[in-house]
Amino acid sequence: MTTRNFLFCLGGLVLGFGVGFLLANRLGVGSTAAPTVAASDQVSSINVKGAPPLDPSEDTGQLPPGHPDIDGVASGATPASPEGAAATSREAQAAMEAADAKPADFALQMGAAATFYKLRALDKAALYLERALKLKPQDADALLEMGNVKYDSGDFTAAADFYTRSLAANPSNADARTDLGNTFFQRNPPDYRRAIEEYRRALEIDPRHELTLQNLASAALNLKDKATARDAVDKLAAINPNNSMLAALRSSLDSLP
Repeated sequence: MTTRNFLFCLGGLVLGFGVGFLLANRLGVGSTAAPTVAASDQVSSINVKGAPPLDPSEDTGQLPPGHPDIDGVASGATPASPEGAAATSREAQAAMEAADAKPADFALQMGAAATFYKLRALDKAALYLERALKLKPQDADALLEMGNVKYDSGDFTAAADFYTRSLAANPSNADARTDLGNTFFQRNPPDYRRAIEEYRRALEIDPRHELTLQNLASAALNLKDKATARDAVDKLAAINPNNSMLAALRSSLDSLP
């Protein structure tokens, strides 16, 4: 999972401005190959030596609730692939067999996790990431990938823990810092102030990070913090005057008293 990109869409936020927060997963944050896709549960311990094979046919295609969506998708759920998609995937079968044949091979566990993540089989992706983290508990990419899985499962507290641990290993990852901010934005109730704090830290790493500026503006709008929202929108316009969310953000900004 490399960069987990977070996109805005038109929708109904608590302010009723029409700016929504739609998060599209990043197939890789940082730059890992497993789920190469863009932190309060502990990673469950797995006996790597005798790790049992994971059968794609066990996948139900069902995702836990909790990934708040502002665009009509069930509250908090990331769209899953058709039921059984992982079970019929030759790619998943091959990745699973390779990882199960060598459970002590970190790269193969990450590769299997990436494959299942791509197929939206999040439980299976998590299991292979657990194996990978058993082998390398401080690996920034594996921690980031697990954060993505937790996020997409709607467990924002656990996602925040994994993102925090990933950032401890790689503090210069603006994407991971933005992801951490998004976990606070998406909570119930949202913690917009903490989200803004993390977005600002991400911008210290990469001042031209468009998605961070979009999210910062949206969080500030929810707080009716006109100065912060305007600053973010102005910077976004300077970086990319054709940004697809600029018009909506400006409209929301103009609606503030």
